[in-house]
Amino acid sequence: MRFMNGSEEVVNPWGGLHNVRPVKRVVGMLESGMSPNEIKESLKEEFQVSDSKIDLSLAIAEEEMQVLSCMKPRDAAIYIDIPFCPSKCTYCSFASLPADKLKQFAEPYLAALYREMEHVAPIIKNLGFTIRSVYIGGGTPTTLMAIELDNLLYEINKVFDLSKIWEFSVEAGRPDTITGAKLSAMRKHGVNRISVNPQSIHEKTLRRIGRKHSFEAIVSAVDMVRKFDFSVLNMDVIAGLPGESLEDFKETVQAVSALKPENITVHTMHFKRASKLKTEFLQPTDEEHLQTVEMLDYAYQYLADLNYKAYYLYRQKNTMGNLENTGLCQPGTPCVYNIGMMEETMPVFGFGVGGVTKMVSGNRIERIYNVKDVQEYLNRQQEMREKKNYLYEFYAE
Repeated sequence: MRFMNGSEEVVNPWGGLHNVRPVKRVVGMLESGMSPNEIKESLKEEFQVSDSKIDLSLAIAEEEMQVLSCMKPRDAAIYIDIPFCPSKCTYCSFASLPADKLKQFAEPYLAALYREMEHVAPIIKNLGFTIRSVYIGGGTPTTLMAIELDNLLYEINKVFDLSKIWEFSVEAGRPDTITGAKLSAMRKHGVNRISVNPQSIHEKTLRRIGRKHSFEAIVSAVDMVRKFDFSVLNMDVIAGLPGESLEDFKETVQAVSALKPENITVHTMHFKRASKLKTEFLQPTDEEHLQTVEMLDYAYQYLADLNYKAYYLYRQKNTMGNLENTGLCQPGTPCVYNIGMMEETMPVFGFGVGGVTKMVSGNRIERIYNVKDVQEYLNRQQEMREKKNYLYEFYAE
């Protein structure tokens, strides 16, 4: 992809490298014995990747390899999807339902989810896996009522052996879904990582993308979270949101980092085919693509000065500037789940709507997909459970 900056043509910084997981390639090159200089020469010659993206990939590879060195082949993660949200963001295409559907679907959905967990848990145990990470995403899991969230966390602890877990994460992205009762339930059941995601501090942007909260609500939510002593708070920001200037984004990065979250994830705006944003907003101009490049450059430098290190990265199609999404962390706080997912070294057992079970054995990777529609998941719940019996066949070979 190429952009125009006045009369000058600018080539996208990833060149011809289209991989979702560019750092995985770099890790493989390092493990094969190539030096950083040899990797630079190879990526520049074969794909015309820019120096800045090569340097970023090498730095992330170094961080990832430190975590990967602690993992064993039977270390695994669990992903659980809660497909409910207070409202649908305009850029979102995930299989989530608005809160007004919660009363209709929450009870049958959670019941089906528990049955799926109960079916797969003995398989995980019989195959000798050690659960190192649990990640509850969606959707916005904290859209559930406090008692529903409490029951969910209780069931997870009852069904799975979490005695050797390293991390337990819950996405609580919307501040309007966070309450003391929900935070108390999380801590009671062992959750130690939580996400609160402003995306932007600017009300005009938040309204434009379908969010109803204010930045003041984000600050209040963070204050509440801190009272419950979670080990890691993650906060997301998005570069390239519709109508935002470079100065708007700088203000967001500065304000979010001032809250001192242990992790900050810098996403790049992308236009998902099934999102409202894709159909209702104009396609971005070359100038907007270039501005997004500047946004990421600013965020990386500003956060580096605050001792944040990039530790994982992935890319998506139809992204502003053909750029990346990057997780940054304070020393000692990387998310194992994110690294395992990006490097595809950690088996992941996925439950619920859109859950993906990723089976890993050496260089062999296969996936079992759950359906992405809530009603379809309820109609086909027995099928979703029984598909996981293939785990025995995969790991028997």
